[in-house]
Amino acid sequence: MKHAIEVGKPDWRPLDNTMPSEFCEELMFMGKAGDIVLYKHRLTRRYLNINAVTGKFYRYADGEYVEIGRRQALDSVYGHDK
Repeated sequence: MKHAIEVGKPDWRPLDNTMPSEFCEELMFMGKAGDIVLYKHRLTRRYLNINAVTGKFYRYADGEYVEIGRRQALDSVYGHDK
């Protein structure tokens, strides 16, 4: 699933619908790639990608967005995936 990244008005709904508010404060809105909303962690500089329609999580790998589980997405954001 390839899409160009569009930067515009921040969309916090996918984040608010899937994460606790204290976690949301650690992220910045970076843009959208189709239905996938991109957020970046302020300290780790790693991305959390959430589909705005389905609430599913994605990882960007080899030029494509690949669906992953919530736990895997959080591990990636905090660098526990290495």
